[in-house]
Amino acid sequence: MRGARAGTSPNADLVRPWALIGSGLAVVAVAFGLARYGYGLLLPQMRTSLELSLGQLGAIGGAGYGSYLTACLACPSLLSRLGPRVTVTVGGTAAVVGMLVCAAATGPLTLGVGVVVAGASPALVWPPYVAAVEEHLAADRRARGHGVINSGTAYGVAVAGPVSLLATGSWRVAWSAFAAMALLVTIWAVRTLPHRADHTDGPIGAGSLVAVAREQGGRLLSATFLAGLVAGSYATFGVEVATAQAPLGEISGGVFQTLVGVSGVAGGLVGALLATTSLRHLLAATASTLAASCLLLAAAPGLVLVSAVLYGASFIAIIGLLLIWSNALVPRAPATGIVTAMLAMALGLVIGPPLAGLVAGEAGLATVFVACAPLAATIGLLHPARRRPPTAQPA
Repeated sequence: MRGARAGTSPNADLVRPWALIGSGLAVVAVAFGLARYGYGLLLPQMRTSLELSLGQLGAIGGAGYGSYLTACLACPSLLSRLGPRVTVTVGGTAAVVGMLVCAAATGPLTLGVGVVVAGASPALVWPPYVAAVEEHLAADRRARGHGVINSGTAYGVAVAGPVSLLATGSWRVAWSAFAAMALLVTIWAVRTLPHRADHTDGPIGAGSLVAVAREQGGRLLSATFLAGLVAGSYATFGVEVATAQAPLGEISGGVFQTLVGVSGVAGGLVGALLATTSLRHLLAATASTLAASCLLLAAAPGLVLVSAVLYGASFIAIIGLLLIWSNALVPRAPATGIVTAMLAMALGLVIGPPLAGLVAGEAGLATVFVACAPLAATIGLLHPARRRPPTAQPA
């Protein structure tokens, strides 16, 4: 088969390249775009219905990202022992169950349980697809495969927005619809992925984390941490600002999230510019755009929809660039690279929402996003350094 990598096992011949990429895009879309970001999208409706405070909303958001962090730590071991199919099955099941619990929530405790269970899903479905692309696609197809799968987040958010509009006033229906999509996509992923990978990076321990953090890896981890800090705050409270300002009335929140997703699709294509522009320049440009989106959300009433467009494009672009960077640091162990970067981002995601909730409770949401702007801009300063010549490795 043309798409299979030379030297892989006969099992690789069973994996169809575009089926692999298509199911990867779909499962990332539901895990990130729905299971994780659905909370922020439906937050204004849930806040009113369940009578939740900003502090409670931030704590629930942080708990969801905490489960994401825990799943990041568990994923390499699951992938090594059980293979990509079982790992993605666990992640997809977490998305379905967690969103169904959210749909049935009666207060902050049950909502928190649902968000925590669903929040583990993204960390369990993305690394197996990174490994599968490296294992089963030809070398000239891998970069494109990673880019398409990574853009699934934007597609998921773009779908979630219209669903929330159709379910205005009935957030339980929206969560139920998201869970149904997750079930269908998980079934497709299970039918597409191989039972086991021919090789995996193995479990990540402290030694692996230190190895990835050496040299410019420290810059990568700092950049991903800041990206998580900003994204956690924006994803949790951005829709709240759009709903409060209501430039389009009661549909403002859904339109806001839809614009984030649609513009994110364009952001997923930024990797193609690396043929003519360096990663450091692209990272600086996208980080500046991310900072601008935060300032517009904070200081320019009526421009929240412009902020959504800038945020969607810049954040998805930054994630793609950081993925390319992590793969370059550990080309022989792509899953190790991406999971390590995900761990750093997860730390930011865990800290961001509860910290933003506390600040918002004291000084308002505008202050939160003014503070996020310089953090976003700093990402652009943490570009890859010029690498030292590699040392010889024993044969």
